[in-house]
Amino acid sequence: MKKIQFLSLMAVVIMALCSCTNTDYQKAIPANATLVVKADMKSISEKADFKNSKWKTMLDASLIAVVKGKDMKNVKEYIDDPMKTGIDFSMPLYVFMVGEETAGMTMKVNDEGDVKDFLLLLQKQGLASKPVEKDGLMCGSLVDDISYAYDSKSFLLLASLKGKGTSATNRMAHELMSLKEDDSFASTEAFSRMNDEDDDVVTYTSGKWGEEILAYVLEAFMPAEIDMKDLDAIMCLNFENGQASFKAKAWGKTDKAKALLDEADKNFGTIDGKYIERVSANTLVWMGANVKGEWALGKLKENKSIKEMLFMLERAVDIEQMLRAVDGDVALELQSEDGDLENLPEYVMYAELKNSDFLKDVDDWKASMKEYGISMNSRGDNQYALTMDGDSYLWGVQSDDLFLSSENAVRGGKGGIHSLAAHKDDIKKNKFYIYVDIEKIPLVDFAKQSGMSFLVEPLGELQSVVVKSSSIDEVTLTIELKDKGENFLKQLL
Repeated sequence: MKKIQFLSLMAVVIMALCSCTNTDYQKAIPANATLVVKADMKSISEKADFKNSKWKTMLDASLIAVVKGKDMKNVKEYIDDPMKTGIDFSMPLYVFMVGEETAGMTMKVNDEGDVKDFLLLLQKQGLASKPVEKDGLMCGSLVDDISYAYDSKSFLLLASLKGKGTSATNRMAHELMSLKEDDSFASTEAFSRMNDEDDDVVTYTSGKWGEEILAYVLEAFMPAEIDMKDLDAIMCLNFENGQASFKAKAWGKTDKAKALLDEADKNFGTIDGKYIERVSANTLVWMGANVKGEWALGKLKENKSIKEMLFMLERAVDIEQMLRAVDGDVALELQSEDGDLENLPEYVMYAELKNSDFLKDVDDWKASMKEYGISMNSRGDNQYALTMDGDSYLWGVQSDDLFLSSENAVRGGKGGIHSLAAHKDDIKKNKFYIYVDIEKIPLVDFAKQSGMSFLVEPLGELQSVVVKSSSIDEVTLTIELKDKGENFLKQLL
């Protein structure tokens, strides 16, 4: 067990100092890989300040307990300068899956002789077999379960996740090290897109895994006609000062899918920011977009429950005519004075209108409503209170804006400046935006009451969560901390 722990700790350190550049060693990833992860471990190590972290202290303590004989000095030299292993740690690290049973990792070799010396040191510690030449490759195993193969360009690790030993992975290692470029993942569009991103971690998944992730992350934005099997996507994770961002980017694999994405994207415009100044100080969640009402109506009708609700409302109010009049910015505020999530929050919705022709039918709506026990009374010029089952809802038109709100919601930016104002420029670069004011939600109190004391400190550092999209095929989730001075990863660790 100690040897396995030692190997894991060594791997963390030895993978430091990576960046992102193309080279031959990436050809060892097969084109049919079901999962590929590119990690910029140099960036991650520097952002986490690994050399001064508690993890470095733990590693040093573990080495004293595990390393045998007089090799401690040499091991520490490898940790302090990973380039001495013969691996080029100025290049990216790739982890991949073949099917569901085999995992691999490929790295660039800088000095083949140094790689051999490093493996011989591991052999002395009982962690590796001696490298043996076979068909032009140097081969062996780590801790009896992991096959390795290397030459002057590439270092490859393979392991069976089903515990089948190294015989099969030894054969596969030879096959992968001699792959032609056309049979390699390096020849795919997914690989090119991964290498276009400079985030700390970039991931690609295919097959069933990829479809499930796409459906979970992006399906809400996708046109109903599109088949998720015709899409591919990469996921990116990046750590910055005061924040961490997760991004999903999709693309069509067929001409039909590409055309559907392009057409669907036209239904979203870039947010003008018309309603940012109106957000109230007690807003917990703000959602904004720029949409065409005709498209939004069709999207709502794809949901069976919403379609049935619209049908019921249609008996009293021409809700479809109202929605079709929407064209431009829309915004929704969920409000609460004390951040109480147990009760339904107050809400306000705003929508920019291209016309308000539906107002001419309000008197007819009032008459129809009476048949269903609903009343609607005037609250001012083109403003109304709708009462149904004892609850009141306010709606109306002011200038070219439609509003709908709960009875006690605050409208018009009252109560002071909201932290959303600092995101105004970012909002106006996107087509869809959600801002969650974490500071207003008593998550720390909830963690204490639930006995989850380990969450108290990290939750207390959170400021907000943002979900945004600049195009229909891309969405980004960002977690923001109160402290903007240090990297998110360093604060996390």
